[in-house]
Amino acid sequence: MIVLVLTLLNDIPQVITISTGRVLVALGGADARLPLSHLPQLLQAELREGTQGTLADADLGLRLLAALPTLLHAVTVTAAAILLIGILYRVALGRPFSGGVLVRWRWLTTVLLAGGVLQSLADTGANVYLSMHIGLFGTGPVSREGLASFLGGDYSSIGTNVPQWPIPILLGGIIALALGVAFRAGARLVEEADGVV
Repeated sequence: MIVLVLTLLNDIPQVITISTGRVLVALGGADARLPLSHLPQLLQAELREGTQGTLADADLGLRLLAALPTLLHAVTVTAAAILLIGILYRVALGRPFSGGVLVRWRWLTTVLLAGGVLQSLADTGANVYLSMHIGLFGTGPVSREGLASFLGGDYSSIGTNVPQWPIPILLGGIIALALGVAFRAGARLVEEADGVV
């Protein structure tokens, strides 16, 4: 539960700030708009001298695609936590090899592996979308005005990040797969032992 709460407290505000380009709370009349470099897919974004631009001014599709991996992370961790709590509850009741536990192990494995892969693909997609629009893939010359319109400002240098793969979630899926196999083997042993007089 602690991991779930901490994940949601981190991910949900991040999804909101990336997709809107603004901080949740700006005190004292401070500018709520975030710099473009707040995008997880960027390492740097430096405006040309004398120009302005923020993440809030950038292309809406870019912001939504950039926020999608974080949203998928929150959904994956939430679903996995609910399934794991169900497993632990049944184990605590003394039914570690019941059908409900075995089904939840299968679902936990699926959620972690599918969620991890989807998050990876979403981050890769956001990187490709960004790279195509700034001309990194040889998609032809990108006009300075078109680039400024897409990024929400006239930037002198842009540094893109590599796609981020959620290795802990994928490893958790592999571990859940191994534990599921062990619990299914335990369930078979219990059935065989019940048949012995």
